[in-house]
Amino acid sequence: MLEIILPVITIAALLIASYSDLRTREVPDLVSYGLIFAALSLRLIYSLIERDWNYLFSGIFGLGAFFTLAFVLYKAHQWGGGDSKLLMGVGAVIGITLPFDRSSWNLLLFILSLLFLGAVYGLFWMAYFAIKKRKEFIPSFLAALKQHQLLQIITLAVSLIIFVFSLNYFIPLWYLSIFLIGAFYLFLFVISVESSCLFNEVHVQRLVPGDWLANKKDNQAVKMKTLLKEDIWSLRSLHAKGKAHYVTIREGIPFIPSFLFAYLAIIFGKSIWYMVWNFF
Repeated sequence: MLEIILPVITIAALLIASYSDLRTREVPDLVSYGLIFAALSLRLIYSLIERDWNYLFSGIFGLGAFFTLAFVLYKAHQWGGGDSKLLMGVGAVIGITLPFDRSSWNLLLFILSLLFLGAVYGLFWMAYFAIKKRKEFIPSFLAALKQHQLLQIITLAVSLIIFVFSLNYFIPLWYLSIFLIGAFYLFLFVISVESSCLFNEVHVQRLVPGDWLANKKDNQAVKMKTLLKEDIWSLRSLHAKGKAHYVTIREGIPFIPSFLFAYLAIIFGKSIWYMVWNFF
């Protein structure tokens, strides 16, 4: 029953969190803390029923592992508080199976899924920003092409050599030449989007915790970083004194849906991951 109820609750929580992140760029603490409480409570009840405390300890260890990871990412200003708290909840859900067996690697599989699916998901969002702000993106992309002209020539030359070599010696390396060209232009695409499409002027009254302050002006008392509640209070205090009205915010990609995709991959794609794991 635990393997049925817990995934249902987790998917529901991640759906709510994803909707909130897409709409407001925030994740309610109620969802994150509720997921942690639900996961540990269900594990406790199941431990009492089965008289096996490993179910509870598994969730506690998973919570602890992802708390450590979330703390590092938060302190490095790579993630906001909402992302970090939700990651802890997912850690309590997945847990670290005791006694240690193959399924104990599920936390690592979740992280790998999150990195891969998050990257693919992020590229779709970047494509959306590039289309939406094409007037800013196109000049930025052309400038990046000009700036990396030498690298472009080298990439095309190496790709051509690999392609000709594979044809002459019947070695299936032609796909490597395509990969090199694709990787190069993807690199230019990403840096162009990041430099031209992900910045907005936002009034200080509309700031929320987790917003990334992209620049520092002389009239700002807050340095470039992920904004905390106290930072927003400082900026609003300056606004009340007529010293700060708008700030430049780096518009982040709503990343929480990647949590949902990664969790679904763990639930429904375990066999695929285990095949890959056993192969290597």
